[in-house]
Amino acid sequence: MVFWEKALAGMPERLELPTDRPYPQVADYRGDQVVVVWSAELQQRVARVAREHRASSFMVVQAALSVLLSQLCASSDVAVGFAVAGRGDPALDGLVGFFVNTLVLRVHVEGDPSFAELLAQVRARSLAAFEHQDVPLRRLSSGSIRPGRWLITR
Repeated sequence: MVFWEKALAGMPERLELPTDRPYPQVADYRGDQVVVVWSAELQQRVARVAREHRASSFMVVQAALSVLLSQLCASSDVAVGFAVAGRGDPALDGLVGFFVNTLVLRVHVEGDPSFAELLAQVRARSLAAFEHQDVPLRRLSSGSIRPGRWLITR
């Protein structure tokens, strides 16, 4: 718990993304989709960058997404949620069930970091998040962390 409380303390309530309609007062859980064409060539380029920086393709994409969101929102504090399997305990191997947990990757894009510097930050924060993935996001409830309020907008 201490890791997540420290990692998420002071996080903005939401990213102020430009939208085509206002946020609803009450969450309606309706969304839309964006189709992204991801060519084999692009995947090879992402994989090459990942290898060069001892990172995963996931981390490269997270770093790029953080840059994009930072620019769109004019914010240097960007947080993105992502799902993990939640099966770190070998005792769960034989069980059937939904053990997915949501982790938050918070990235600070202040100054003018190079992509390599940003990727190093994403790598370090991702590995730390994976080490602490067994704490359900909804259990976090310190004064500055109110996951119930921002879970739906992340």
